[in-house]
Amino acid sequence: MKKIVLSAFLAVSVFKAADHNMYPNSLIAVYGRNMTADSNILESTNIHGFRYNQNIYDAPNGFSIDSYQISMDFGSNIGYKDSDDTTSYLRLGGNLLWYMDTQSNLTPFMLLGAGFSYYTDPKDPYDKLAIYTNAGGGVELQIRNDIALVTEAKYMYEGPDRKAVNTNVGLKFSFGN
Repeated sequence: MKKIVLSAFLAVSVFKAADHNMYPNSLIAVYGRNMTADSNILESTNIHGFRYNQNIYDAPNGFSIDSYQISMDFGSNIGYKDSDDTTSYLRLGGNLLWYMDTQSNLTPFMLLGAGFSYYTDPKDPYDKLAIYTNAGGGVELQIRNDIALVTEAKYMYEGPDRKAVNTNVGLKFSFGN
């Protein structure tokens, strides 16, 4: 019986299109990996965070911004490659999202943004506060109109020797009128 229900759920979710922007607001809880470049003095680490999306409904054409996003990521006990010291960071940023609407539950998107990183115990070349930019993309898989699985990958740039790639997976909860 469980296999039949699961098969039916999978078939409906694959063939029935869901609208990713049916609700004006959404919260996303994410977990992922921050993979630093070889030139970076920080080790790669696991990260977690939250996103808040505000959808835009009156976009004039298919190439306009579909959503604004506020993001917050945490990384703790991040080791330095050259010592036993550790640091933690909090990243707060804003992103613009462009969705590529499809007739399925799988909706790809692109993002572009910037923000601030705060480090607890910085070592040279890090400061307590840094500005970053990011660019990337991802995919939303609608489970229901108000719940989706989200994956994203983005390139983070804080300086010539402070580059990383963030990969995240999360659960999106949409709400509002």
